[in-house]
Amino acid sequence: MQSFLRKINGNYEYKQYLPNKTRKKKGDPKNINSDFSGLTGEALLEKIYSILEKYRDEINRCKAILIEDDLDGKLNGYSAGDVGEYKKRITDCVHEKLDSKLPVIIMYASPEIESWFVADWKNGFEFLYTKSGVVGDISHNARLLFTYHLRQFVRNDILREYADNIEEYGWFEGKYIKLSDEIIGAVQTGVKEYMSSLRNINRIQLKEIVESRDLYYSKKLHGDIMLRQIQPEAVSEKCPVYFGKAFREMTAL
Repeated sequence: MQSFLRKINGNYEYKQYLPNKTRKKKGDPKNINSDFSGLTGEALLEKIYSILEKYRDEINRCKAILIEDDLDGKLNGYSAGDVGEYKKRITDCVHEKLDSKLPVIIMYASPEIESWFVADWKNGFEFLYTKSGVVGDISHNARLLFTYHLRQFVRNDILREYADNIEEYGWFEGKYIKLSDEIIGAVQTGVKEYMSSLRNINRIQLKEIVESRDLYYSKKLHGDIMLRQIQPEAVSEKCPVYFGKAFREMTAL
């Protein structure tokens, strides 16, 4: 994440308090605490508030506080005013814990960080499956064919009415559907089954794709690869509300 943040504003160093178990010197390996790495929502905020109290003096010497989290549809149905009030409550609590008015930037990946990888498709999923080297058991042309149909499948079968408003994705008939789970299923089976139903398709390349053991999606394994590649400006164009606002605030620091 820090390499991505430096693309937004490279004028500052970024000190990460979560999910690191301990804050290590530059170049030292990171030791991730499993109790921290899965935190989100209110549980994450409570942990943040406790860290702010513990390291108040140190944090008050920083330029700003950045809170990043997957939104996962938590603000569904909120108006712009409601979202503003929700963020203000978080900011007020941060200021109370720090006893200062340090700027607070709240960067939501809405609905999940996969929305960023879809938004900058060329440097996200297209890069992952065609150029990153993670798929080594099929030909280059087969990788291009798969990625082309994956993009169409994500847009038409997963995002559907949210295709042009990806940050609002998630709720279908009153039920929340995780984007990451849908992408996992699409890469594993959905796209391959769809391609197998097409009449005008290269059967040799299709066989490679169907038999590939490298074509799968893991947020933990593949997310960092794409995060290092995607461009914040491209993401902000397709994710203008939650990511875009934080992007503008960070560039203005």
